[in-house]
Amino acid sequence: MNKIVVYSGSRSQDSRTNQIVKDITTYINREFIDVDIKNFNPVDTPLNHSTGCKNCFNHGFCPSDGRDGDYGLMLKESLEEAKLIIFATPVYSHNVSSDAKVFIDRLSYWGHILKMLGKPVITLITAESNGGNVVEDYVHKVFSIMGSTIAHSDVFYRYESDLYEEKLDDIKEAITELYHKEFKIDYTSKHEATFQTMQAILSRYPKDHFEYRYWLENGMFESDSLDEYIKANKKKFNFA
Repeated sequence: MNKIVVYSGSRSQDSRTNQIVKDITTYINREFIDVDIKNFNPVDTPLNHSTGCKNCFNHGFCPSDGRDGDYGLMLKESLEEAKLIIFATPVYSHNVSSDAKVFIDRLSYWGHILKMLGKPVITLITAESNGGNVVEDYVHKVFSIMGSTIAHSDVFYRYESDLYEEKLDDIKEAITELYHKEFKIDYTSKHEATFQTMQAILSRYPKDHFEYRYWLENGMFESDSLDEYIKANKKKFNFA
């Protein structure tokens, strides 16, 4: 079963963000019988705010994971199993929504361990009139640092309502293409740069630090480059 995680950072059920998500999930459920969609949003599957305790960086887990009313652990497990991630957020003051930021904050330590390496991501940004491209660039940076590959992205401005169906069709086409390619993707020079930068930094960390141990236990210190690491672990990643 192919698993897809869909996250919406909008609380309004009537928002354009959630309308796009609904249209996309309806399409996936209609076209692909062997796909399981896990939906996450701030209302049905809320996340507690990060507290700045740094436990995730130092020890590899968040104290909120598994607590009543917090879906952080379920989200992380679902993301690890996912073949595709679809991330949607409205623009608030040239940034992601506050709830989408909590999503990013709770996963921020994944950027040190490239936890999403080999995961294709589709990003969807909605805005009234401006700021969409700023947020799009930010979201791309966040997911790329975590190791993901941006497979497709669109910004939906309200004043471009006449382009809605065209952009929606582009997203559907991107999902269909990924599905038929078995969600195989490529990695980029940005991933390579992140790998080498983090390797140099983490190699000097205390040996009992979570991030050092993660790199050590996954053999990430043994390769001089990301390319070498991926080639040595072909079965682990879904790269083309």
